Amino acid sequence: MNLKGVLKLLIIAIALPVAIAACDGEAEPELTTTSSLVGSTTAPDTDSTTSTSSAGGDTTTTTLVGQPVDSYDVILRESTDEGETLYIVIPPGDYTSVDLENFVGDLIDEDDDVESAEVFDSEEALEAFLLDESEQTADDLVLIDEHHLVSLIDGNRVRFQGPYADFGEYAIGS
Repeated sequence: MNLKGVLKLLIIAIALPVAIAACDGEAEPELTTTSSLVGSTTAPDTDSTTSTSSAGGDTTTTTLVGQPVDSYDVILRESTDEGETLYIVIPPGDYTSVDLENFVGDLIDEDDDVESAEVFDSEEALEAFLLDESEQTADDLVLIDEHHLVSLIDGNRVRFQGPYADFGEYAIGS
């Protein structure tokens, strides 16, 4: 092959990728989503979880605002042949369903005797929950619905309550 032929091939080899890159089109704008899954009676904590994924040059960032359950009070503990039932109050906060799920999982890990639990973010709502159903007023029922967050049933099922009820129920480990 002569020098002229080599130059033509070299020019084509350089020009072709440049032309393809120029015709690639406009870049997509970055998509950012920030959400707090459930509102609460207090301002959200500044802690957040951020994940970024990149596929084909597109970048998606999702920020879920939530907080772990750092403390809790066992208001009542009932013992049965099946195990312990705990009635728990956690501080009001901007929890996600994952935060509550992790809390219930930690309860099970910490105490093998826990068979069931009822978790609230208001002691007043828990007291209303413990009343006989015939003694509960309409205001009590509203209070319970707003502050009853999650239940552990039979030691292996999580049922989301009140403001988290849309997350449903599932068996732990599934």
